[in-house]
Amino acid sequence: PNQPLFILDGFESTATVINDLDINRVASITILKDAASTAIYGSKAANGVVVVETIKPEAGELQVSYTGSLNIAIPDLSSYNLMNAAEKLEFEVLAGKYDYNDATHSYAYRQEMHALYQERLRAVREGIDTYWLAEPSRVGVNQKHSLYLSGGEGHFLFGLGGSYGGVTGVMKRSFREVLGGHIDLVYRVASFQFSNKFSVTRTALGNPVVSFREYAEANPYYAKRDEEGQVNKWLENNDHVQAPNPLWNDHLNSRDKGSSLSLNNYFTAEWTPSRAWKARARVGVAREEGDSEQFYSNEDTRYENASVLRRGEFFALDTRHTRYEGEASITHARVTERHRLNFVAGGNLFSSETLVQGYSAEGFQGGDFTYPSFANGYPEDGKPTYREAISRSVNGYFNAGYALDDRYLMDVSLRAGGSSLFGATRKYNTTWSVGLGWNIHHEKWAPARVDLLKLRASVGNPGNQSFESAQTLVTYAFQHGSANYFGLGALLDQVGNPDLKWQTTIDKNVGIDATLLDKRLSLTIDYFHKVTNPLLIRVNMPRSSGVPSYLANAGEQTSTGWTLNASCYLLRDVNNRLAWQARVNARTQSARVDKIGNQLATFNRNGRGENTTRYHDGADPNDIWAVRSAGIDPSNGKELFVDKEGNLTYDFSYDDEVVCGNTRPDLEGVIGSSLAWRGLSVSVNFRYRIGAELFNTALYQKVENIRTSDLIKNQDRRALRDRWQQPGDVVPFKDIANAVETPISSRFVQRENLLVFESFNASYEFTDGWIRRAGLGNLKFQISARDLFRASSTRAERGIDYPFARDVEAGLSFNF
Repeated sequence: PNQPLFILDGFESTATVINDLDINRVASITILKDAASTAIYGSKAANGVVVVETIKPEAGELQVSYTGSLNIAIPDLSSYNLMNAAEKLEFEVLAGKYDYNDATHSYAYRQEMHALYQERLRAVREGIDTYWLAEPSRVGVNQKHSLYLSGGEGHFLFGLGGSYGGVTGVMKRSFREVLGGHIDLVYRVASFQFSNKFSVTRTALGNPVVSFREYAEANPYYAKRDEEGQVNKWLENNDHVQAPNPLWNDHLNSRDKGSSLSLNNYFTAEWTPSRAWKARARVGVAREEGDSEQFYSNEDTRYENASVLRRGEFFALDTRHTRYEGEASITHARVTERHRLNFVAGGNLFSSETLVQGYSAEGFQGGDFTYPSFANGYPEDGKPTYREAISRSVNGYFNAGYALDDRYLMDVSLRAGGSSLFGATRKYNTTWSVGLGWNIHHEKWAPARVDLLKLRASVGNPGNQSFESAQTLVTYAFQHGSANYFGLGALLDQVGNPDLKWQTTIDKNVGIDATLLDKRLSLTIDYFHKVTNPLLIRVNMPRSSGVPSYLANAGEQTSTGWTLNASCYLLRDVNNRLAWQARVNARTQSARVDKIGNQLATFNRNGRGENTTRYHDGADPNDIWAVRSAGIDPSNGKELFVDKEGNLTYDFSYDDEVVCGNTRPDLEGVIGSSLAWRGLSVSVNFRYRIGAELFNTALYQKVENIRTSDLIKNQDRRALRDRWQQPGDVVPFKDIANAVETPISSRFVQRENLLVFESFNASYEFTDGWIRRAGLGNLKFQISARDLFRASSTRAERGIDYPFARDVEAGLSFNF
């Protein structure tokens, strides 16, 4: 629901299409945030709008442009802090796993544990210290190629392009291949212009069948292979422990793969009878198809305890998504000596249809018989998946702009729309916006060295339609096995809400734009205040209803903050084509929810011990709720808590929960610099976050809360080095031998200050001399890198199921 609206060449698109778009096709990317700038998309623009325009054919002789790059992706495993073999064995001894002197256990068990410890100790002393994280990891070698041809004269222009992107993931078996093509056509005759953009993208992908998490959890004192070099199914398998070998499951013929096809066709017709008037009609059709399948061999360790006829599974899922959009508008613009007026009036129709269907099968005999026709049948009590979702909307809008002497500016918009996503009694809504501006630099008294100084303000109420369809309808689901005299039984599946209102946001913005000192210094500052009312939230239902929750309007959220963008030329010499620029971006924000009452009381109550999010009137939705901790008592290794009255106690109660932090930083943004000298360009960017807090799950799950059954997994090194062992230890974590579940407390909430070397880019472009003699328009070499290093005040695992990567890329582009 918080995803922005994506617009591609004037038509609504999806994040998947934008992600797969060839970057060399992009002419511009514009991010719209305040009410005035998002006015034309007002009924869907509450979360902002990302407008992407692709390149257009240019008149002239045939032009051929090529861009190619080679990318090296290196897995980044620096966030992991796992024990080595000796440390893990020592930890298990301190945790009491091999306590063969404990009289509460049988003599046979104590002898077994003694023998197991001696076996493990011998393995460690013989040098077995397996680094499991290296097994699934690899250096990914990736490539991208893009070719574009354009030309035409007079009435007809054309563009033809193709692209290929091959991504080899940093985890074995993972890949992604994107093959795309597009045709751009423009035809002009008299006062008419017709343009059509068609694109097709084919994507194939593969995922590892064993997650990175399973390798990280494998104990380092286990050998990967036996003495003959064979991969065993189990690292350990007895009456007490079942530790699967991730390499076994990985070497099977299991698979996880998918493919998708995206087709987009956008047609635009324009009629310009005069310089003051323009009529435009646009029609767009987009189709996305996706297929995925997963197969798990009957030899996979997950089926060890299943019956022979139910070992091995096959899953298939198909999705079909079709979008239709049509729009017509009339634009009028008039300019006089002092006045500038323009307005746009139009209407928009939009339809989206989604179909999802899938099924699963089980029971495979092994070998190459891996498709559903070789299955023994469908899962017991299982049934196929089928879901249709259809949503439609209609909008009419009017936008107008006026400027007096290019000093005083005003924009207004009004948009009336209807959507099938909302209740039968609330299908229609009206959004509006008003924007004002004052170009102070055009005043006679403005300082001479001020190139631009503009004050602006806007207010409006953009809406949000990023929700699933059919939320307002009462639906029932047939219950197989519940047949009665009248036929198959059905139970209530969803409670509809015919009075469901639109989620709209009163968006207020005040800003200033300034360019000073002969355009050496540029500054943009914005303050925003947003109130979303009503919110759409899920309210829990009584268990007796048979439905867990329903969608309702309840509460409001207020968000305030400011953004800063500044850039300065430290050096600028136009004659020698020298420019050195520094820039900084900063953002801060706060939020609170109100008018919820006790509607989310069940969610808050059920979240105790499960998560740190609570919703109360006046609370920030990004607050971290936990019981305050005074740390570990050095005398006994127990945790001391602080109750709501401020008293120290060993007794824990979730009734003492308070706000112990907030995941949103006090300040975040990007600091960068770029240097251009003749054909050379260098740019660096650093991302920073200051003052955020996080609940460190690595500490909570892999330093404490390690039960006896979890000893078959490797753990964070801090579980050994930073835990209490004897009276007098001043440490942050409790007794190693204490396997009692640790509750959520502020002890695991940490302050996070972060600095990331986000990107580096260097390029050199040849534009004349031997390039011209060779028949080329230009030739450009480029090298770039991303996520070169990361410095954080906390140590928390990231990339748990798939590792993060550092990228280095070299590229070449030219045209002729």
